Amino acid sequence: MYAAEDSEGFDSWCSHDARHLRIRLSLAILAEYNFNKVLEVGCGKGTVAQFLKRANNQVIGIDISETAIAKARASFPDIDFRCMDALDIGGLSERFDLTAIQAALAYIPAWRDLIRIASGMTDYCLVAEYIPADPIGMVKSSAELVETFASSFHIERKLIVDDNVTILFGRSRLAR
Repeated sequence: MYAAEDSEGFDSWCSHDARHLRIRLSLAILAEYNFNKVLEVGCGKGTVAQFLKRANNQVIGIDISETAIAKARASFPDIDFRCMDALDIGGLSERFDLTAIQAALAYIPAWRDLIRIASGMTDYCLVAEYIPADPIGMVKSSAELVETFASSFHIERKLIVDDNVTILFGRSRLAR
């Protein structure tokens, strides 16, 4: 899909549009923090990663799409983008102050495992997911997402907007 963007002239999932309410609310939650080391899982073309990047921090964005990663690297050269499967983050052998996962869990069959893995390598986690009334993705309800997240993170912020956008921010139960 990302590869066809250039020849067909479109933006996959409007991913360069930072006006999405999910993105704006997520960034508002994070605005009061200054995280030194950030991991964004499912970064796509890097739209959100650019807002997580500060002059004094390191941001790593991962995505399974080589084309998306190439586009992200071209647009945001000061961010470390890597092509890898989300479930392989445990192999990074790095610790993060924040892990952000936005609009990616619906595409990851083992999304519960991803949240558990993240809790062991990050202090804070932000999850923002669009869950429609009749979901075809892996996450079937906000309640299911909240319950799974709460098993690994102490929830500090929980927003459920219009019954289909769930944003969770919490501190790892395994935090150092």
